[in-house]
Amino acid sequence: VCVSTLKGNTGFTGFMLSASYSPDGTHIASASSDKTVRVWDATTGACESTLEGHSSWVRSAAWSPDGKRIVSASEDTTVCVWDARR
Repeated sequence: VCVSTLKGNTGFTGFMLSASYSPDGTHIASASSDKTVRVWDATTGACESTLEGHSSWVRSAAWSPDGKRIVSASEDTTVCVWDARR
């Protein structure tokens, strides 16, 4: 049973390829075909930020164990490390 759906007026035009909970369970990072990583509030489902920098689909996104960073891997052959604290 799906208990929550992440959506909203985010300007998102692609599709999700992966999603990962933050270590404290308060946020979700998603990787998508629109070349972005999005950070969502896990409770409200609202998109809090959009991380842009890849030039192709982002295939995966994961949190560091301390929750301070998000790492993403893209079809553009790069791995980006992001500051999750914005």
